[in-house]
Amino acid sequence: MNTTDKTIFLDFDGVITSEPFTRQCVFEYRRENLYGLDWFDPHCLELLKTIVDRTGAGIVVSSSWRDLGMDKLRKVWEEMKMPGELLGTTPVWVLTKEDAIKEYLRNHPCDSYVILDDTDLHLPNQVKTNPHTGLDATNAIEAVAILSKHKSSMN
Repeated sequence: MNTTDKTIFLDFDGVITSEPFTRQCVFEYRRENLYGLDWFDPHCLELLKTIVDRTGAGIVVSSSWRDLGMDKLRKVWEEMKMPGELLGTTPVWVLTKEDAIKEYLRNHPCDSYVILDDTDLHLPNQVKTNPHTGLDATNAIEAVAILSKHKSSMN
């Protein structure tokens, strides 16, 4: 069992997407991308990059997008020039997102982690984003502060 220093559990919808940007994409009828990746809000991605740059954290996909599998997610990371190292995904066989994150942490301990999600998961170290706006500057500051602490636990 390897220990990673810092981990970001990343939901996609409502975190790196925003309703205004999605509406713009629908208006422009963007269909050129197989996965709808061009619908990721560049402002939200820039804030995610700031978190990664300031903390060195790796990314674990906790979004339902994890169902794409690691090969397609790696392609997403490459095509979108996503920030950070893609460490993996939470297990798809676990019934709830909360339990999937707990299971991942049991098998992949880390010094600190943050959960970026627009749904209240009732877990420690979560930064809850606004599903309308996605990741914002206040969320990014909070995430950096959480990741700067050490020895996080699920207690």
